[in-house]
Amino acid sequence: MAWRHCFAVGLSVGLGVACAGAPPSAEAPSAPASASASPPALAVAPSAAPVESTPPAPSAAPSTAAPVKVAPVAPICMAKCDKLVAKCGKTAVDTCKLNCSKYEPPPSECLEQVRTALECARDAKDLTCANVAPESCSGKFREIAKCSAGEAPAPATGPKGLPEGWEKVSDAANGFSIAMPSGSAEKAGPEGPVRSVTAADGTLYTVSVLPLLKEKPSEKSLLHFLMKVQGRCSDKVKLDGFVEKEGRSSIHYTAHCPDKTDWNGMIYISARNLFLLSAQAPAGKIGLTEPFFYEFELTKP
Repeated sequence: MAWRHCFAVGLSVGLGVACAGAPPSAEAPSAPASASASPPALAVAPSAAPVESTPPAPSAAPSTAAPVKVAPVAPICMAKCDKLVAKCGKTAVDTCKLNCSKYEPPPSECLEQVRTALECARDAKDLTCANVAPESCSGKFREIAKCSAGEAPAPATGPKGLPEGWEKVSDAANGFSIAMPSGSAEKAGPEGPVRSVTAADGTLYTVSVLPLLKEKPSEKSLLHFLMKVQGRCSDKVKLDGFVEKEGRSSIHYTAHCPDKTDWNGMIYISARNLFLLSAQAPAGKIGLTEPFFYEFELTKP
């Protein structure tokens, strides 16, 4: 089943996911932005839910399998739409309900991931009137895409809920905390501190603390920013899932570089700084990103 999935999720450059051929999300993300220019680079440090099948009844005729019964998930999606009634306009509610129609009948693949993501969106405190996935649920909607692509489930987590070999790093001076592979170190960058670490699989994880943009955060202004940061890599940069709320904005991006390396990142913007999160590795070999992106928290306004 060819599904289209785009995560409004959330930054590997401090900036929640567009995947062709992925299962649908409960939210339709904003249209991806892409770049074709290549300005100079800025130096930045480096089980499924139970499916019940009924056996065929005895018969003299050749046996045929009974229809497979799949637990419904559309009501979960509709319950989320019901929460919009009190704070959103009729158009937003109608759009939400129309989006839920894609879950009737229920998907035959990755049902458990779909159910988990929809339940998260239904219960999310950051549910917005925009037809995008809540930022707090971005990782769960990405799991749908990963399942559809045949990727293995996330590895077992350690005692703090993080992947084994990862840790939570707090930076009180710059007002954030983030999950990274153990052993990260901070160095002075050209425009602010840069914390980075290279994981055992070769993925370079970096979080750069940068000045705010002069323009108001938007897909356009953030695209221009990435074009400066990434140089030739910005030839094939895509952004999706722009989220703007009081005191904070975020966007997810990906880029494919001429030297056959990939960037996957997030941009988070507070009232004080722009945080650029990036995971970089040879094409197709970027490691875990969900903990890195979605354990990011602002500790100062």
